[in-house]
Amino acid sequence: MQATIIGHLRKYSGQTRAEIADALQLPKMTIANGLETLIDAGLIVADPPREIALRGQRVRYIVNESQVSEMVVRLEQVLGEY
Repeated sequence: MQATIIGHLRKYSGQTRAEIADALQLPKMTIANGLETLIDAGLIVADPPREIALRGQRVRYIVNESQVSEMVVRLEQVLGEY
């Protein structure tokens, strides 16, 4: 599911949690949990950051391309060893 969110945000950067949920036809809570995991991993960036976002404020999400690219390279290296 996290890979689906990353793929979606690579095409449609800057969407809100509700917009992502609607586009992927998944519950908002599922998307919220996935986004939190991706933010913690440094793969997605929230704007504004969750630490300063006000309650009810629209938070938009974008892919941290450098982190995602690094993860893909590492994954390819590991898979290439098999």
